[in-house]
Amino acid sequence: MDELLFCDYFDRIVGQPIDYIGRVIDLLNIGIGDSMEVLDRKGRTVKKSTYSLHIQSAWRIVNPRRKEILLVYSDFYSPREGIEDDQNFNWRVTGDNLFDQKTENYLKKTAPIYIESYEVNIWGDLLLVFSNGDRLEVFVDVSDDSECWRIFKSECEEPHLVLTGHGIVLG
Repeated sequence: MDELLFCDYFDRIVGQPIDYIGRVIDLLNIGIGDSMEVLDRKGRTVKKSTYSLHIQSAWRIVNPRRKEILLVYSDFYSPREGIEDDQNFNWRVTGDNLFDQKTENYLKKTAPIYIESYEVNIWGDLLLVFSNGDRLEVFVDVSDDSECWRIFKSECEEPHLVLTGHGIVLG
């Protein structure tokens, strides 16, 4: 792994606030830095953060002091509390899955949360330590060129830093 390239991207987010945690279908989307309003391709005003981290592999957010798993990628596929009809549960519907339920208040209860530090191992597994003691752990779970995660600066022409099962690429 090209450590200098990795550090160049991740050093920028240390000390930055987590603006939002959400999803696009089964992609974890974390907004980092200041919030801004921009026009999308259809001319609508949308909210973005200075940086975005997209994760398409196994991940979890934990609190090691309390020995608690707070959020995990499989929460996407479980119904939120109160959904009676498991047979017709559609995890893609916004608001219906356990992830959507848990993230509704996660940042509200603990905000502001900042990125305190990061680590990466030789396989590209990523660890972000938050200022509240929680940790985001991302695990590379592919052995081909499929994308696991990417980080990029919003509204900027510089290439994205992308981690695949084969290592780092610029995209």
